[in-house]
Amino acid sequence: MITFSRNIWFDADDNEITYKNILLHVTKYINDGEKVYIGVDSMLYNSTCVFAIVIAFHNRDKKIAKYFFKRIKKKSHKFKDLQCKIMEEVNLALQTAQLITRTFPTAEVELHIDIGTEKENATSKYFNFIKGWVTGTGYSLKVKPYSWASSSVADWHTK
Repeated sequence: MITFSRNIWFDADDNEITYKNILLHVTKYINDGEKVYIGVDSMLYNSTCVFAIVIAFHNRDKKIAKYFFKRIKKKSHKFKDLQCKIMEEVNLALQTAQLITRTFPTAEVELHIDIGTEKENATSKYFNFIKGWVTGTGYSLKVKPYSWASSSVADWHTK
């Protein structure tokens, strides 16, 4: 289970950030009518999978670009299976989104999942299931090439 208070989160400069400070940032952005973007990506290293979770805020017009991230290392051979790995990414994104909406029920949250819809993309076969799962929980979904919070920001922190 993802929590703010029991796990270590970082800002974009790799500085640890407290639960209280994350909440202050989230409050400010939500009160300013900004959307919260949640992205997750993963990288497999032998029998360990590193998942990076990102909470981001972005608005070009207002020149806002800020994010927080955390890494979770899970030892398991099951993540060698692409479906297991992708489903865990979605699960972690949903858990994080639920943390935000439990604290801020009016927050507009958009999940960015690093899957493609083109047939040549190995993850495209999971698109319909993931779309139904995410939208069925009340969140909006972006996938490649529009899933920047996962495919760019979270990806950077899996390495």
